[in-house]
Amino acid sequence: MKKRLDVIIDITPPCETVADIGCDHGKAAVGLLLRGKANAAVCSDISEKSLNKARKLAESEGVAGGVSFRAGDGLEVLEPGEADAAIIAGMGGELIARILESGKTRAPETLVLGCNTKPEAARDWLYKNGYRIEDEEMAREGRHFYPVILAVKGASRDLSETELELGPALLKKKPPEFIEYVLRKIEKALIKRESIRASDTKNARELLRALDEKIKRYGEAIEK
Repeated sequence: MKKRLDVIIDITPPCETVADIGCDHGKAAVGLLLRGKANAAVCSDISEKSLNKARKLAESEGVAGGVSFRAGDGLEVLEPGEADAAIIAGMGGELIARILESGKTRAPETLVLGCNTKPEAARDWLYKNGYRIEDEEMAREGRHFYPVILAVKGASRDLSETELELGPALLKKKPPEFIEYVLRKIEKALIKRESIRASDTKNARELLRALDEKIKRYGEAIEK
């Protein structure tokens, strides 16, 4: 069972300069530098307090000389072509998609996205903006699951609704954490279904049909 930070560092390919966007403590960037997977890093955050934490960590690990610390919003802190890869993690997929959209002229060729919620929003942005999902891993911390997506610039094939929601690479590999993640989603859908089953409104009937369809799709996805 891998935690988010380990998965993010493992899935990020070697690069010259990595940008850790919304870096918080800067652990991803520092970890990549310590492992020799990046030669330089940009740590950015809208919070000066977080940047100070990242700076202290980099100094304590002896890699501060290879890090540029920048206060700013999203990818706006980067010059076009400055970074080979960007990590955007620890937030919801919808926010990640908004960050990518607002800074897409500065987005590097390689993106590593760690979604707390709604990973389908991040995958949809990637598909619509010329990125191909190369790999995905599932991190787990306690009862919580976190998909981590590696995407590279390049045309993508069409993705089905199930692939957008659950991840094309995860659906192929089906690691144990992913199976449990999908089963948890099915369980939540069944609970929601039971809570509205007695209602006979049009909205309730439509929601029941949608839930039944999702439960069926998810069940088939982990059985194949």
